[in-house]
Amino acid sequence: MNLKNIKSILLVMVLTGCAAGHQDFIDLRNDLYVNQVVMDENAPYKFSRSREFIRGDYVIAGDGLTEISHDNNGNLIYHFSVQEILPNSRTEKEWVGKCLIYYVVDPNTRLVKDWGFDEGGNPLSCRTFV
Repeated sequence: MNLKNIKSILLVMVLTGCAAGHQDFIDLRNDLYVNQVVMDENAPYKFSRSREFIRGDYVIAGDGLTEISHDNNGNLIYHFSVQEILPNSRTEKEWVGKCLIYYVVDPNTRLVKDWGFDEGGNPLSCRTFV
């Protein structure tokens, strides 16, 4: 193999490894966050890199915890702005938008009971990147 072929193979490996994807985001949330204890009831709070570029020039960090509400069963609902995928330099237009999620939290144990995609966001913009 010559140097040109090696560079081409490395480029393909890097490009295919960039986006782990939407299902990976869902699996990560299911594995890491359900049945975990959440922080105290201080809202809103911002991520340390809120609104800064976190991936090239097309993904910016979300605002963090934006609101805490209650559902009809007395659970706390934590609303998060995770990230936003911008339309510049992305060809996957279905990814563009804000990743908004919520956690359903038991008010007594502070355990996350469930999570989901919040209204007003684009679930396909909720992605993990490697």
